Amino acid sequence: MLFYQLTGFMGASEDDTIACKAPHLPDPSTASLLLDFDGTLVEIADRPDGIVVTDKVRYLLRHASERLEGRIALVSGRSIEDLQRFLPDFDGPLIGTHGAEMRIDGERTETEKIDHSTVSRLIRLAEDFGALRPEFLVERKPSGVVLHYRQAEDHAALALRFMESLAMAADGFRLQPALMAYELKPENIGKDVALRKLLAMPPFAGTTPVFIGDDLTDEPALDLVQEMGGFGIKIGEAETVARHRLADPSGLIGCLEEWLG
Repeated sequence: MLFYQLTGFMGASEDDTIACKAPHLPDPSTASLLLDFDGTLVEIADRPDGIVVTDKVRYLLRHASERLEGRIALVSGRSIEDLQRFLPDFDGPLIGTHGAEMRIDGERTETEKIDHSTVSRLIRLAEDFGALRPEFLVERKPSGVVLHYRQAEDHAALALRFMESLAMAADGFRLQPALMAYELKPENIGKDVALRKLLAMPPFAGTTPVFIGDDLTDEPALDLVQEMGGFGIKIGEAETVARHRLADPSGLIGCLEEWLG
């Protein structure tokens, strides 16, 4: 059971609130909107570069930015460079690489000091492993590395053992399970840590935060906004601390369109 909890495949508990209706959300004039990207705004793809950003998503981001007077941010495990490539027209705040980097007013900064030499070594070791086992996909990140096993579900335990061994060898880094992937990242970095900083800045300070995500990496941020009196919404069926839930990205877009008017 622990393995499936780690990989995010446990189903929803009976106590979950399994609906998200616009009337449940705060008045947009007092709210801020914080969105994960993969699996939340866009459907998960077999490969990170295979996702499709629809016209509906682009329109939603423009409309939300206008309606919320700029109180919208993307909070993703992807790098800021990746997010900018897929969403070149979005000029709002970006939190990338699980909080390791931020873009505010067009300026990109690292939120914490990162040991880039260790990151380079971890990437090299993971890529060597990927060369031996091409059924796995290795993804480089500015603050770590990801081993995807979406194409090799039967070998998920092998991926876990390999990444656990790297985590034990790298001081200051920890293993982060995700949906069909394992990631190594600095232990002092998280979406919740970066969000706390963002929500203290104008124009987000003093608003009611609404955070929406689908992955295990989103759980601390969902917990944070609910502790702050905000709203956490989980996309998908995995277990969650969120009090609200939607089935998929298309359901989220419909809900937000209704909420924003």
